[in-house]
Amino acid sequence: MDLTKPILITGASGKTGRRAVAATVRRGGMVRAFLRRPEAGPEMLQAGASEIAIGDLSDPGSLQRALEGVGQVLHICPPMHPQEDRIAMSLIDLASREGVDRFVLYSVLHPLLVDVPHHARKLEAERYLVDSGQVYTILQPGRYMQHLAAIWKTVLTTGVHSMPFGTKARFSVVDLTDLADATANVLTSPGHEGATYQLAGPEALSQDDMASILTQVLGRPIRAAGKPLDEFRREASATGMPAERLETMCLMNAHYDAHGLIGNPNVLRWILGREPTRFADFVTRELPTT
Repeated sequence: MDLTKPILITGASGKTGRRAVAATVRRGGMVRAFLRRPEAGPEMLQAGASEIAIGDLSDPGSLQRALEGVGQVLHICPPMHPQEDRIAMSLIDLASREGVDRFVLYSVLHPLLVDVPHHARKLEAERYLVDSGQVYTILQPGRYMQHLAAIWKTVLTTGVHSMPFGTKARFSVVDLTDLADATANVLTSPGHEGATYQLAGPEALSQDDMASILTQVLGRPIRAAGKPLDEFRREASATGMPAERLETMCLMNAHYDAHGLIGNPNVLRWILGREPTRFADFVTRELPTT
C-alpha cells in the first residue's frame, strides 16, 4: 500500500466523511478531501487533510482534477442522492483512466433490497465497480448508532424514544467511530483487495431494547414508540425536505418496519482487532445524559 500518494475522500465534510478523514490520517494516510463548499476547507485541514479539492460530484471535470496523482479513492456519496449510481459509475470510470490503485466504495448493509431505492442504487454502483476491472474494496455499513443524536433532546425531554417504524423491528446498529476506524484500516493496510465487507454492530436491537438500555444508562424510565409514517411525512415535509428524498425515506422506513436491518459483526470485529462498540457504551461516550 503506497501511502505516499493521497487518498481522495469524497463527501469529506459529511458526518461519515469527517470521521473517515480523521481516522485515516491517524493511521498514516495522506488525505485529499473532496468538497463542494470551499468554506468547509479549513475544518477539513484541521481534521488532518493534507489537501483540499473543490468540485461537484456531478461535474466530471472537477472530479478528474481531484483524481490527479491519487493512489486510492474512498467514495462516500451524499445520503439518498437520486443520482448516486450514476455518480459512482462516472467516478469509477475516471479513476480507472487515471490509474488509481484502488477504489473503495462506501455502500450499505444489504444493498440487494430492491424496495429501498437508495439501497438499490448502491447495488448498481457495486455491480459496476466489480465489473470495471478496477481494484476495489466494498464496505457495507449498517444503521448508525448516531441516528439517535437527531432525536436525543426529545428523548431526554419526553422520555420517549420514537422512530418511524415499529418498536419490535431489530437493527444491528453500529458506531460511526468504529466504521471510521475500520475504513481507515482498510485504506492503510494491504490485503483487502477484491473484498466486500459487511460492517454491522454487535447487537441486534429494537426500539424496545434501546429504550431499556437508555433507562439503565439514564437511571430514569424511557419508553419506545413507533411514529406513524403519515406523521413522519408531515413533519419532514414541514422542514422543507425535498419530495424525492422524503419518498425514499418513507419507503426505507416501511421496509424497516417490516424487516429491520440485521447483519453479522464478525467482519467488523476482525478489521478493528477489538470488540465493536455496544449501544450503552456509545450513549455514555457520545451523548450528554442531562
